[in-house]
Amino acid sequence: MPLESAADFNSYLDSTTGHGVTATFFEVQNNLWDSRTSLIDTWFDIDSGASTNINIIIDQEYFNIEGGTVPVAGYQPRAIVKSTDVPYISQLDRLVVNAITTNKGSILKPETTFLVRTVEPDNTGFVSLVLEEQ
Repeated sequence: MPLESAADFNSYLDSTTGHGVTATFFEVQNNLWDSRTSLIDTWFDIDSGASTNINIIIDQEYFNIEGGTVPVAGYQPRAIVKSTDVPYISQLDRLVVNAITTNKGSILKPETTFLVRTVEPDNTGFVSLVLEEQ
């Protein structure tokens, strides 16, 4: 029996009571051949611009960028998503994160488009995405 249920995962990512924000996922594949199934891509309608609305947890972890004599602080945006929401996510797919606002409607962070650079499944039901702001 799993330790967490689908309802638990949904509550973590809920944008009203949990830690999540809403985003739009765009699967981008440049050819009709689907390497996932070794067949002609039956999901071509999604690949060509259709989108899926999902909930995610977005984070921007700070770290030191080593170089010359003085390290420089930088950040790497990351997103946590349910693996069932994005079963075929891969590098170069796009994620548009909706504006993050306060309860009174003030914008904390405007809508942002990200390019997926790395996909890191954790084999527990979540996928961590390393993102690049566009």
